[in-house]
Amino acid sequence: MNQIPTINEIAKIAGVSRSTVSRVINNDPNVSDHTRANVQRIIDELKYQPNPVARSLIGGRTRVLGLVIPVVLSSLFSDPFFGLLAQGISSTCTTNIYTLMLWIVEPDYEKRTNDTILNNRLIDGIIVASNVINDPLIDGLIQREIPLIQIGRNTYPNVSSVDADNVHGAVTAVRHLVRIGRNQLATITGHMDRFSGRDRLTGFKQGLREHNLPVLEERIAYGDFTEKGGYLQTKRLLSQTEINGIFAANDLMSLGAIKAIQEAGLRVPEDIAVVGFDDIPAASRHHPSLTTIRQPIHQMGSIAAQTLIDQLENNVTGTTRRIILPTELVIRETTSKMD
Repeated sequence: MNQIPTINEIAKIAGVSRSTVSRVINNDPNVSDHTRANVQRIIDELKYQPNPVARSLIGGRTRVLGLVIPVVLSSLFSDPFFGLLAQGISSTCTTNIYTLMLWIVEPDYEKRTNDTILNNRLIDGIIVASNVINDPLIDGLIQREIPLIQIGRNTYPNVSSVDADNVHGAVTAVRHLVRIGRNQLATITGHMDRFSGRDRLTGFKQGLREHNLPVLEERIAYGDFTEKGGYLQTKRLLSQTEINGIFAANDLMSLGAIKAIQEAGLRVPEDIAVVGFDDIPAASRHHPSLTTIRQPIHQMGSIAAQTLIDQLENNVTGTTRRIILPTELVIRETTSKMD
């Protein structure tokens, strides 16, 4: 087996110093054309490949990005949103020869995990996959001047973000429900400490006002983005108000809502039509299949990673990007029978 050549061996053969070889490898202009050609010829003949890890450490770069998902661990595996998002991020990291480091920030260990992230010296930048309002982790990253980008809307003037058009998506859901003849509409919201939850509620209310329908507090159920939450909140809605359409702020809650509706002896969509948000794989496989607002989850992750990598590669600082991706109505069985 041929031994991998070292910089010292190349320097000895070329009759130059080790630092000269290093300058040639790193395209330093302070090398004569004759010396550069001679050293490069030997590098090519020996098929020398610089160690990427060593080069990154010399340049103060590790080519490692962190992905932070503030969620209970069980939710990570039950909600496909995070898996699809991570796939988009990971594929873009791989394409750009970056390694991805994952942190799960569970509520019970939030401070300890945040301290670990903030004091980590192995990462070039961080993607925060959460739009929690007043997130202490974001404050800490800003204070330490760690490059970052956030999945979801934020109000930090110097933090870039990638998000779906949550408000317009919710408006589109209401428009569709009204178009199929539903005028007693309820919503199951997401967490109100997240911009996505608030924005989708804002869009729901905007859609009602657009069609001169009343915004009734008893038809607003405050959920938590889980299937169980959608189930429980739908049971509450059915017990206290008359409805013929539900917009749930994500697909998991929609699936819980359908279960509660059917347990009450009602039919979907004949008695109550349901529209979700996300278009996770289960939406098309469920019976009845779920009408939903599709957001480009994989693309959001990919764009977030590429935006952060571009900032790192080009040493761009002080440039904030707000990227809003469009949503799309996907009509399936939970509303289609009324068309």
